[in-house]
Amino acid sequence: MTSLRISGYRQTELVQQVFDGRPISVGQLLEQYQYPNRTKNLANTLNVLTGNPEHSPLYYLMARFWLQIFGNSIVTIRALSAVISLLAIPCVYWLCRELFSSSVTSWIGVTIIAISPFHVLYAQEAREYSLWIVTILFSSASLLRAKRLNNWSSWGIYGLSVALGLYAHPFSGFVLLGHGIYVLLTATRRWSKQIVAYLLSSIVGLLLFLPWMAIVIANFSKFLDNTASVNVSRSGFLPLFWGLNLSRIFLDFNQGTSPFSPLHYLTAFLAIYALYHLWRHTPLKTWLFIVTLIGVTGTAIIAPDLILGGRRSSITRYAIPCYLGIQIAVAYLISSKCLGINSFGDGEMGRWGDAQTPRRGDGEMGRWGDAQTPRRGDGEMGRKRDKQILSLSTTEHHQRWQYVAIVLIISGVLSCGVSSQIPVWWHKSYAKSRYNPQIVRIVNQAEQPLLISNEIPGRVMSLCHWLKPDVQLQLVVEPNIPEIDEGFKNLFLYRPSEALKQGIEEKYNSQLEPAYKSWLWRLENRE
Repeated sequence: MTSLRISGYRQTELVQQVFDGRPISVGQLLEQYQYPNRTKNLANTLNVLTGNPEHSPLYYLMARFWLQIFGNSIVTIRALSAVISLLAIPCVYWLCRELFSSSVTSWIGVTIIAISPFHVLYAQEAREYSLWIVTILFSSASLLRAKRLNNWSSWGIYGLSVALGLYAHPFSGFVLLGHGIYVLLTATRRWSKQIVAYLLSSIVGLLLFLPWMAIVIANFSKFLDNTASVNVSRSGFLPLFWGLNLSRIFLDFNQGTSPFSPLHYLTAFLAIYALYHLWRHTPLKTWLFIVTLIGVTGTAIIAPDLILGGRRSSITRYAIPCYLGIQIAVAYLISSKCLGINSFGDGEMGRWGDAQTPRRGDGEMGRWGDAQTPRRGDGEMGRKRDKQILSLSTTEHHQRWQYVAIVLIISGVLSCGVSSQIPVWWHKSYAKSRYNPQIVRIVNQAEQPLLISNEIPGRVMSLCHWLKPDVQLQLVVEPNIPEIDEGFKNLFLYRPSEALKQGIEEKYNSQLEPAYKSWLWRLENRE
């Protein structure tokens, strides 16, 4: 329903004006109710957005201006998401640079994000999630920069990023809460200048967000009604959905939630080991940032499901901050294991922020990735032999992890290639639209077709984007039966209710035959 909101129409207006049984062409429907036009202005779009306070407004306003500049089409609006997603590349590079002070680790982080099937999918979606990803990365990097420089200009940039994040997605509040916990735990004194600067910049960001916050509070009952579906428990074992969603950020072959899928367990092991390695080999100021980025959002969506029931934690896009944190941890793991890069040299701040001697594992990598103290050799030949053994062991260890990195890269690229060849992937609500490509082909090839439906508006509008502009529609609400005009050679019903099917058969003394499974029906022998 993104395009409907952009056009400035509410769903109730669409139903009243279009679902009245009168014929309307697909072209007319899309032009008026899916794209900006003269009948509705920016104020109408803002008014519509207030009725959906669970969606922050920034993306929808950007999309409206984008379409007005570059023209109305589904390709144009998806291009906006693609352009926004490109901004994630410099942002993730900047964030990794602030965390690890390593350009190599930063470039590995960029590569992981760029080939991630999850990020590639949402870079093509006319939805706000690519914008949310960018704001998460930008606000996180700007916070670390502000802590490092500790001047008013850098804290001012962070305050602006707070507002941008909240205007991009309401779950940015969890990210900002994680930032607050991080600042408090890494502060040297309870009321240090950094804490004061952080609080002031956060207050500035919240003040900038205050206009929309007031709208959310005023329409909070609508917020609860519109998000009530997340309180309905999902059939199946929740941890299997967590494993599936986690695997999708690295490889995605539509693997499903089978408990026997090795991909779930392999990616879970990779994520857990990457976080352990991060904790083991980086100072507090680094690993704690990743842990708070993952932990706050993860707790916020998992705990209600476990305590109250629901499906929040099974919805992939809600956990985007968690996935970004895991991908950054994997980037550090690969850079240190494959290339032997230690972003924090000897004498850097240790695990708890104090200088400490190198720990086991900070030196050359042993058989399991930990340092092994060279054995006392028997004279000069013994020392040379020990050095050769250590060098060979380190080389073999690096090679094993290089193979892991290659597998991740190939899996990501192949996943993107596979999903690009299939019209309906899982992120398109597969259960609700899986047969649409075949239905579109049948209707578009028919001569003088008429498509009748009483399906919910969102599913009808989604189908219409793929139909020819001259295809005629007759949309109704139950229990109405449309008056079918003469002159149509092929009459179809799209996902009709049983009442609509029975009513048409009785009214026109005809018979409905399935044209494609139970989703498309053809009216035969009309009298």
